[in-house]
Amino acid sequence: MGTLAVYKCNNCGNQFEASKGGGFNFVEYRCVKCDYIKGVPSKNKGGKYYKKIPTKLIGVCNKCGGELDNKLHPMCPKCKKRDVTEKEVLLYYD
Repeated sequence: MGTLAVYKCNNCGNQFEASKGGGFNFVEYRCVKCDYIKGVPSKNKGGKYYKKIPTKLIGVCNKCGGELDNKLHPMCPKCKKRDVTEKEVLLYYD
């Protein structure tokens, strides 16, 4: 389950909204460089869930070409640090 939440940067104090997580049919990957988000399908064409999503489906960031990772916290848009705290969940999604 994914969330849309308000985060506070522990480095600069900036508050911002960001999503985190995935859903029933996708996994959310973030770019390590620019924080671009890419939703990657978690099911194959036969409708079965992948045990491990193939690297070719994950690819690279469409914005800057950076590596994608599904275990990153959102990045502060002001200071570009990932030292953030979730303050309030605004929405849950699948």
